[in-house]
Amino acid sequence: MRSKFLFFILAFSCIGVFAQTTPDFGTEASHTFYIEQLSSAKDQNFQRILDQYNAYIETHPSSITAKVERCKFIGNAYWDEYEEYNLKEEETEECISSLYLQYPDVPEVVIYRAENRYGEAQLEALEKAENLIRAEEARWSGPQQASIYQMFAEAQEEQDARALAYYVKAQEKNDGLDLSLPIARIYKQQGKLGLAKRELLGRLEQDTMLWKMNQKATLLLELKEPETALYLFDRISETDSTYIDNSEMATVMSELGDLDLSREFLARDTVQEWNRVVKVQNLFVHDLEHSSPETALLTYRNLQKLDSNDDFFGVKRLMISFKNPFLSWRFSELFHFFLLFLSVIVVLIIPYLWVLPIYSLGGLLRKTNRTVVPKLHFNWGIRHFWAISFLYLLAQYAVLLVFDYQEYVNYYFDIGISYDGLDVENGLAPRMLFYIILMALSTVLVLKKDVLKHIYRTNMGMVRMVSLGIGFLIFNAILLKFLGRFVDLSEHTAPSVLLSAKAEIVSLMQTYGFGAAVILISLVVPLYEELIFRGVILGAVEKQTGFVFANIFQAVLFALIHFDLSLFLFYLIFGLITGHFVKRTKGLLTGIIFHAMNNFFVVVLLYYATRWAAIA
Repeated sequence: MRSKFLFFILAFSCIGVFAQTTPDFGTEASHTFYIEQLSSAKDQNFQRILDQYNAYIETHPSSITAKVERCKFIGNAYWDEYEEYNLKEEETEECISSLYLQYPDVPEVVIYRAENRYGEAQLEALEKAENLIRAEEARWSGPQQASIYQMFAEAQEEQDARALAYYVKAQEKNDGLDLSLPIARIYKQQGKLGLAKRELLGRLEQDTMLWKMNQKATLLLELKEPETALYLFDRISETDSTYIDNSEMATVMSELGDLDLSREFLARDTVQEWNRVVKVQNLFVHDLEHSSPETALLTYRNLQKLDSNDDFFGVKRLMISFKNPFLSWRFSELFHFFLLFLSVIVVLIIPYLWVLPIYSLGGLLRKTNRTVVPKLHFNWGIRHFWAISFLYLLAQYAVLLVFDYQEYVNYYFDIGISYDGLDVENGLAPRMLFYIILMALSTVLVLKKDVLKHIYRTNMGMVRMVSLGIGFLIFNAILLKFLGRFVDLSEHTAPSVLLSAKAEIVSLMQTYGFGAAVILISLVVPLYEELIFRGVILGAVEKQTGFVFANIFQAVLFALIHFDLSLFLFYLIFGLITGHFVKRTKGLLTGIIFHAMNNFFVVVLLYYATRWAAIA
């Protein structure tokens, strides 16, 4: 008897608990509870719960919430998150349409319908919702208005200003809603870093979701707020230490100046087997810059054990030697350094591919008694052509080794997984500065006293040269307009095509200032490019083949080195015209002025374009 009574008490208790935890069909989010009940006998349970929804609605016909929850139950019961497929898609759409026909102005229904529309259909639904809010704002609660404005913001593709306005409105209507992350991202894209920081810092305590806290911490690192980022990382670690990205923590410690702790996080990251090579590479970069040469060498040799191709050309080992030249070399390390030496020899040989044919063509013309009469009388010969070709290739190779070596080695030898990939955008300003300096020095190496006179020689007055330079700019604009009819130049704008390195110039201005960009791009670059192409190459090739072929040849090379086939004809004509003026004026000064004016115009346009973009 006692056991029967105990069973009755337990059963009654279970029923009571179930009754307390089972939500009413007319309560918000009830569909989520009932979807969980579909784990077994899904079809049978689905129909049973759907019948219960129908029965509840029949007895409570005024419960709009129950009707919305019924649609949500249908829409989510058979939704496959991984396949992004809904077996009940047609029934869901029918339910939503029927509901909207009955209640086209009820906020709950309007929001649910907008949530289930995509693209242009969603924008249309949101516009109608916004009109309803304006007409009957009293019917819409703050959170309901915020839902519409947030969806509006998320639907704005590449319209940062409009998205920002809607995010701000959503935040104002529902202060409990935390939209500081997308708002801060837009501010950062607009260059308004102070506003981005203020937005993030004002709502740090509202975060509970680890993924969101992690994204905020990462963004704060980008905004140069390492201490606050570290605070967020600590909060994440208290909840789930496995969620911490050790490389991000190392960055934080480095920003704070704690290099030992930064190295500890990087070393901790190398314990994991997955993608271990890349993680040891990150540790080596830290050791090379901040640790002793002995520590850097130890990390380097650990890398070699993991993958011997990691330092294929021995560049890393050479960098360690710069820190301490007395550290011992292993045979394998010397072998990789020999490969670097061999690669420079290959670069030395490559120019013969185009220098020897020109020399052979000149010899052939002489054998056929065709006299080549030089019109320029430049003192550069075929050996100078080979030298400047070698120095140009060597400068390109040096930029690759200094700035992109690790990325290219990882890519070609399939070493680990690097999320940066071949990120040529990384370090554009220092890369550009390094390259310009190398090319300027290379040009100096082929100069002699007897050729300096060609730089400033001209038989044309300064006023006439400047006038022709302005006409040259106008001609370039017309030429680009004409080429646009035959070649897709949609990705280019007038400023960017007149000078191919648009991103590099903007990066130079942002890093070193407008004045430095003007000096480098408008003075140094035109000077060495005109000396190389219209001076050394045109003068050397003309002695072998005559002016017409030499001018075409140097213009083709000039077009090729800009690495843009869609603009090949533009650069070709640019080179031909400047080459023509070298012959006409008996010197390089006119071409240098044309080139300098062209580049100065581009730099100024890009400067104001970036300023206007930041203000907008």
